[in-house]
Amino acid sequence: MKRIRILQWILGLCAVLLWGRLLQLQWWDHSYWKTRGEQLRLWDEPLAARRGRLLDRNGRALADNEPWVEGKPLTPERQARLAERGRRYEVQAQRVYPAGALFGHLLGYVGERHTGQADWQGKEGLEARLQQKLAGTDGWRRWLVTSQGQKLRLLQEKSARPGQDVRLTLDLALQQVASVALDSVLRQLGSVRAANDQPAGAVVVLEAETGRVLAMVSLPAFDPNLFVRAGHDAEIRGLLKDSRAPLLNRAIAGQIPAASTFKIITASAAMHQGLIPPLRRFYCSGARWIGGVPFNCFVRTGHGDLSFEQTLAFSCDCAYYDLGLELAGTQLTDWARLWGLGQTTGIPLPGEQPGSLPDLSKATEGERANLSIGQGDLLVTPLQMACVAAGVNNRGWIPRPTLFFNKPDSLGRVQLPEADWARLRAGLEGAVTQGTAAGAGGQGLGLAGKTGTVENSPSSDNPRGYNHAWFVGYGQGLAIAVFLERSGGYGGALAAPIAVAVLKSYSTSNSSL
Repeated sequence: MKRIRILQWILGLCAVLLWGRLLQLQWWDHSYWKTRGEQLRLWDEPLAARRGRLLDRNGRALADNEPWVEGKPLTPERQARLAERGRRYEVQAQRVYPAGALFGHLLGYVGERHTGQADWQGKEGLEARLQQKLAGTDGWRRWLVTSQGQKLRLLQEKSARPGQDVRLTLDLALQQVASVALDSVLRQLGSVRAANDQPAGAVVVLEAETGRVLAMVSLPAFDPNLFVRAGHDAEIRGLLKDSRAPLLNRAIAGQIPAASTFKIITASAAMHQGLIPPLRRFYCSGARWIGGVPFNCFVRTGHGDLSFEQTLAFSCDCAYYDLGLELAGTQLTDWARLWGLGQTTGIPLPGEQPGSLPDLSKATEGERANLSIGQGDLLVTPLQMACVAAGVNNRGWIPRPTLFFNKPDSLGRVQLPEADWARLRAGLEGAVTQGTAAGAGGQGLGLAGKTGTVENSPSSDNPRGYNHAWFVGYGQGLAIAVFLERSGGYGGALAAPIAVAVLKSYSTSNSSL
């Protein structure tokens, strides 16, 4: 009994002590622990996943990640200096574009979802199109921290899963060649013009049989690095205000008349309708009177007597006025749709425009004649015309352009007898060997194509009414479209040499493999 009483006293004392401690915590020390509890927080620190890289077809980085510290690259020299000073620093993955403006329109750029966290979100171009694949999955760390943000203890962690690298069909070396060739012509033309009247342009190079894009240049361009590094607000505002529209990707969103490059389509439509038998000849006096109005030929003095192949090689307008009027109703626009015009190609880039085709159901003879030479209410993009060139190379199979190594897809097929394809191709070969593009130096390269010159009247964005210039062609398995905006010259003299430079570079690089 004595031991039981002792045990009861001990238990009672413990109960008194516990109740006393409870009263102390809830009453006397209440304010202290309330303040202490308010000072402690759970904080989830985001761990940004390494963003996947964008690579060219040979594995060279076009969009990459670099270690940066306090807004500057962490070079080995800088890392050594920081270590010598005993400074603690946090490394972030900075998105960088090693080629600068060379691929700006294609790659686009990124922005941070949370400032300072390097958790990049695609804003334009392929960065936006491939966001889900490039981004990976972010992780996090859950910390117990004070109200001042001091970390007390790591409670939980989930590692980030890096994004995927994506290999593109683009060729860095060929893109450089196309850009340099286009830039050289634009600088030469612009050197004698006012700042608000500068030329621009685009070059598209496809693998003709697959539609894979090897090069796509639009000038003027922009450096995407400006959008991911601090301190470039003034330069970005300048890009937005620039009258030359450097943010516009002219290769997919520049909509302009096709001019005489459209004669490829007029010729194929006329062949399909049986309007160009093998022995047919055309006579060009320099003009046709249509609806009481003279429609002049490119050569005002006339070409004289021509075969069909010569009408393409020397770009005789009168022959195509005749064919345009001979094609009934909407046959020409229907045929143009078969070639992929008037609709987007579906290339995986934001901002592609469809162009447009006129309604010929109630068109006048003059409107039909105008369309036959690629003028009037017709708008196309350089990418669409590169696909047309690929279609001629493939004898009617038109590839869907792509930037990925997926299975080739088709935009459509143009059906013509093999003999007609041979005649059409002979005319385009003649343009390079003896016709409107003979001065470009493409002989011996297997190049065939069609020049075009878009006539303009003075306007607010083209005060002097400068001509636009085209060259659309194919050779060595490539399809090429070159467009010069406000060039003031002709396709054979200005645009075709750019295609020749691209093809020479491609030929040289292939022969060295």
